[in-house]
Amino acid sequence: MKTFDRTRPVIGSFGVGAARSAMEFALHYTKSRHTFGSPLVNYQAVQFKLAEMFTKIEIARLLTWKAAAEVDQGTATNLTASIAKLYASEAAFEVVSDALQLFAGFGYTKMYPIEKLLRDVRLLRIYEGTSEIQHLIIGGHLFGSYEPVMPPLDEVPVIRAEDESEEFSESVAGKTAWRCPMCGYVHVGDEPPEACPYCFVPGKGFKKVWPRD
Repeated sequence: MKTFDRTRPVIGSFGVGAARSAMEFALHYTKSRHTFGSPLVNYQAVQFKLAEMFTKIEIARLLTWKAAAEVDQGTATNLTASIAKLYASEAAFEVVSDALQLFAGFGYTKMYPIEKLLRDVRLLRIYEGTSEIQHLIIGGHLFGSYEPVMPPLDEVPVIRAEDESEEFSESVAGKTAWRCPMCGYVHVGDEPPEACPYCFVPGKGFKKVWPRD
């Protein structure tokens, strides 16, 4: 798998280069191609499509650089390489496809290089591990070794409007706070309420959230 740490960023770079080529060809074409007396690039829809294409290219470039930098620093992980390869190859196909759309019928002809670029970048979604494999790797990380920075959802207290005038830690100082497991309502008191006043969950289901043990 360490081999993929080095090869998958390379595939990402292929995608970035092909996508940039297609975007620049499309930019030149839309500047020079006129419809109804105006260059295509003057239409907002065309500008938006080109802006999206450029944004995807830059994101793919940064992800690829990150993966390559980790290889150089000896800190490479299969995860970073998979993210770079997945995004760059998928983005490349989307960008080149959008470029062909801007060329309209001419995009299919060999008069312009777009149709060849589209055939070329299609391979990137398969080579050095398919996009489906990259999803499996990333998903495996999320459901395996990924460590969330946020607390579990059932531990997040929800302060209602009547309690918002004070910080939570101040409003319950020296008191005990209980959280509804359903809606997050926080009850302050020595014991939980008989039931949640908002969703009617029985008080025995409340969890003590303050003071933290």
